[in-house]
Amino acid sequence: MKKSYYFLPWAILMFIAPSLCTLLSSCSNKEDEPEQSLNVYPWIEYPQSYIRLFDYRMDFRMLSVQRNGTSLQIEYTLTNTGFGQDVTLTFYLNRDAGHDNLGNTYICSATAFDSDVIATINGDRYSTSGQGRQVTFLPNQTIRGSFTIKDFDINATAFSMSVNVSKVKPTDIVLAANRMDFVNIPVSQGEILNE
Repeated sequence: MKKSYYFLPWAILMFIAPSLCTLLSSCSNKEDEPEQSLNVYPWIEYPQSYIRLFDYRMDFRMLSVQRNGTSLQIEYTLTNTGFGQDVTLTFYLNRDAGHDNLGNTYICSATAFDSDVIATINGDRYSTSGQGRQVTFLPNQTIRGSFTIKDFDINATAFSMSVNVSKVKPTDIVLAANRMDFVNIPVSQGEILNE
């Protein structure tokens, strides 16, 4: 009686297929793919530093990160590039708004006098929940935002901060995330006086 070995090539193929897939990188693995719903803006020179935006339909541009006396000033823009309609968003900070790489925490409070972090969007100050700021982005409109961290540690070389973002209208869209994260953003060391 003759034995049939027609299943042998299939068994070998099934055994080596995962290895070939990894080797050739031609197979898609959902776990390895970045989420399309969040824009992540990395620093090439600093791989641990990035900005994670609240939605891929908004474009982000960092304009500057600089020391001014004992303060740190951050300026950026957001552009409504993908919603295709007016979008109204609310921006606000948590009380523990940010921290540096030395472990210092910078707080935000309702009054600018008591706050380490002064945040603006479209020229208007916003702070903690209840003191947020609503902004309407028209299609392709760019709006400027900024942070000033008062008494930023002279020896700190990076900062992290999260901005809470919620959608007000239209009601038929959902944001990909409810915040914008600035993570380990590099800062020059020492005090720089701009004259």
